[in-house]
Amino acid sequence: MMNEDSKKRLKAMAEAVAKLMKEQDEQKARETAEAEDDDMDLAADMLMEAANLIEDAADLLVQVSFLLRDKDIEADSCFPCCVVEVNCDDEL
Repeated sequence: MMNEDSKKRLKAMAEAVAKLMKEQDEQKARETAEAEDDDMDLAADMLMEAANLIEDAADLLVQVSFLLRDKDIEADSCFPCCVVEVNCDDEL
């Protein structure tokens, strides 16, 4: 049979192992949360970049509409695979 001192040592080791396992679980949870935050930051950055590109495209469309206003476009100058129809509205 085990004496009282051996029981105390085993109990202390079991508590130490339980504490280490709890700390490891907490560390994994923190790392998971940080990874999710990084993913959200990356997604937000990508959305902002997409918004900037859309804004740039809109600006270019406005510039094109001003250039094409009151001008006839020859369809022969386009590639055969491209069909572009431009309608200019003076109320823009």
